[in-house]
Amino acid sequence: MIVIPAIDLRGGRAVRLLRGDPAAETAYADDPVEVASRFQEDGARRLHVIDLDAALEQGDNRDVLREICQAVAIPVQIGGGVRSMPDIQAVIDLGASRAILGTAAALDPALVARAVEEFAERVLVAVDVRGGHVMVKGWQDEGPELEPAIAALEDAGAPRYLVTAIARDGTLDGPDLRLYKQVLALTERPVIASGGVRTADDIWALRDEGCEAAVTGKALYEKTLKLSQVIRG
Repeated sequence: MIVIPAIDLRGGRAVRLLRGDPAAETAYADDPVEVASRFQEDGARRLHVIDLDAALEQGDNRDVLREICQAVAIPVQIGGGVRSMPDIQAVIDLGASRAILGTAAALDPALVARAVEEFAERVLVAVDVRGGHVMVKGWQDEGPELEPAIAALEDAGAPRYLVTAIARDGTLDGPDLRLYKQVLALTERPVIASGGVRTADDIWALRDEGCEAAVTGKALYEKTLKLSQVIRG
């Protein structure tokens, strides 16, 4: 089980949003590069970095993304506003090991097929779920229903999924195990879980469901979870 620390960027700072609401922001650090370096020192094997400004079409944090990739030796997966083949290439050029396709994947599975043909395992498909639907455009708009969306992405050859339970994101209320059980029944591809993790027990519950990895941010910032509890040599 891989635990992936999350760094969400907004206005150059490391922040967390509650359930993806831009009006419900908590700022945790003015220096996201230092945060990334600290996670690496604590034993993280990968980082998850989202450009919220790009996702919300309010600018971008490209310079900070590049600095993070240059500052750490571990792989970095980058998302937020990645909606085209040039966008994928751009984040890979910044140093990302994986580019996260969200809105574009849900609305245009054919793009996923083209992206996988070009970039293979470097494509990570984000499926952001609320109320049985995949949410798009920074989680602000409702997209397709979950099951047909997964079916279309399967047909497109999505190599791996990042599934976020939006209602749990930033809440520390525990992961939505029912959602992951549902998704894992629809695919044999690896699934990364995100949203609601509070403690090490939540990590082990996701592992037992069959998830490959878990992304967690707030639990690490609020210190309800330490990487040392869930990272084994």
